[in-house]
Amino acid sequence: MKVGFIGLGIMGKPMAGHLIKQGFETYLFDLNTEAVNELAALGGHACKTGQEAAENSEVIITMLPEGKHVFQVLFEEPGLAAVSKPGTIIVDMSSVSTEESRLFASKLEALNLHFIDAPVSGGEPMAVEGRLSIMAGGEENHFHKVLPVFEAMGENIVHCGASGTGSAAKLANQIIVSGNLAALSEACVYASQAGIDLNKLFEAIHGGLAGSAVMEAKMPQIIERNFEPGGRIETNYKDLKNIQSSANAIGVPLPVTNLVKEIFHSEITNGNGKRDHSYIINFFERMGNCQTPKGG
Repeated sequence: MKVGFIGLGIMGKPMAGHLIKQGFETYLFDLNTEAVNELAALGGHACKTGQEAAENSEVIITMLPEGKHVFQVLFEEPGLAAVSKPGTIIVDMSSVSTEESRLFASKLEALNLHFIDAPVSGGEPMAVEGRLSIMAGGEENHFHKVLPVFEAMGENIVHCGASGTGSAAKLANQIIVSGNLAALSEACVYASQAGIDLNKLFEAIHGGLAGSAVMEAKMPQIIERNFEPGGRIETNYKDLKNIQSSANAIGVPLPVTNLVKEIFHSEITNGNGKRDHSYIINFFERMGNCQTPKGG
């Protein structure tokens, strides 16, 4: 299977690397030519344009920052949709709104192209390990055709239903992740000021009901004050805006999510958008006029 991969950033680069290592003939494009060349050295095919990648591929993956970028790459001249062979399956693995995914599917089907929305969860560490969770929406026969591609990049792969349901599942995931990050940050500030060593707190509670994948991944970073990005604050904020838009469209109130969104917004306003999303602890530290000590 020949696979085009458009978007070789923090997540896309290791994902494309796994496809190459698993033997897929992979055609690569990104504005960052250094990333393209690194993957070409592993056996991928460097392309000068996205259109070149599309013309050589049976499956095209996009992994881009926002829905507007996906729309530009697919449909604005010269877009991938105009040069892809009939029957090509286009898989968007970006985090976009449910409505955007359904729009992409509709426009592509009119051109005899197929679409799957397949956003991922797990952040950079799971992308590097090839253990991402992948939630897919689209026709089941198209999902099964590209399942071997997904299996090269992830290990928890679920077909959620029709077009848009993959994106809806990712947005639901982000409600939980973002809420967990806020609760974890608030709890760490409280516990630290109450005189508890955060290492001891982690040891005491991570195996109980409060424990979560978010806690396992992010509390050690908070303790060491290591906020190099795996997932960025600006990315979570973008996802939460998409959630708000989708929820408004179907009449679902999200009071907790909207509050958490504004916490992320505050950190972006304070110049912290590119830090790891666990750095929203800074919001709670500023509110309490304190800082959790490095090392616990």
